[in-house]
Amino acid sequence: MTSWAGGFATTQWTLVWKAATEDPQTSRPAFSELFQRYWQPLFFVARQKGLSKEDAEDAIQEFFSSLLSDSFLGKAEPISGRFRNYLSVAWKRFLIDDYRRQNSEKRGGAMQQLVLDVNSLESKWQAAASQAPEVERLFEKAWAESVLANVRRELAKEYAMRGRAELFEVLFAYVTLPLNATDYETVGAKCNLTPGASKVAIHRLRRRFGEMLREVIAETVADPVEIDLEIDELLAALK
Repeated sequence: MTSWAGGFATTQWTLVWKAATEDPQTSRPAFSELFQRYWQPLFFVARQKGLSKEDAEDAIQEFFSSLLSDSFLGKAEPISGRFRNYLSVAWKRFLIDDYRRQNSEKRGGAMQQLVLDVNSLESKWQAAASQAPEVERLFEKAWAESVLANVRRELAKEYAMRGRAELFEVLFAYVTLPLNATDYETVGAKCNLTPGASKVAIHRLRRRFGEMLREVIAETVADPVEIDLEIDELLAALK
C-alpha cells in the first residue's frame, strides 16, 4: 500500500492518494468518495459488455477491492494523468483478465460494506444505452453525471449548514439556465426575495458551483492545467 500511496503523491491525484494511505481516518472517507463518484460509470460499462445486473454488482465490489492491492495496480498504469482514463482502462482489463475467470466465487466479499443501488441505476443504463450504445460514450456520460451529482451534493451540504437548504433546492434548478427579469421575479416569489436579491443569490450559487466543480475535478488529475480540458470533456459528454 505504501508504494502506491507514494506513487500517487507524485502525480497529485490527491483523492486517490488519500484513499491509498494506510491511515483509516484518511483512507476510508476518500475511498468511499471515489467509490461514490465512479461506480455508476463502471456499472454502465459492465452491463453494456453483457454482465447481468447481479454480476455487474459483484464485479464492481471485487474491482474496488483489487484496486487497493499493489498486485492489481501493476497491470494498469495511469494514462495522461487523469484518473478516469486510468480507471476506464483498468476496469476493462479487470473484466477480461480477472472477473470472468472468477465466476465461481461466492458473493459477499470484503467490499460488501459499499452499497450499490443497482436497481435504481438499471433504468438509467437502459435509457442511456438506447441513445448511445458505445461503451466509451456510456462511461463518459455516466462519469459526467456522477461528477455533477457529487458537486450538487456538496453544495447542498454547504447551504444546509447555513440553514438555507430550502433556498438551495429552489435556486439550483436555475443554475445552468439563462434567466431574464421575469425569471428573477418568479424565483424571488418562490424564495420570498426581491428580484434583485434573487439575481444575486443565483449568481453566488453559480460562482460557487463553478468553484466546486473545479475543486472536484482537480482531485483526480495530475496537472492543474488539465482541469479545463476535463471540464470541457465533461460538458461534451452531457450533450
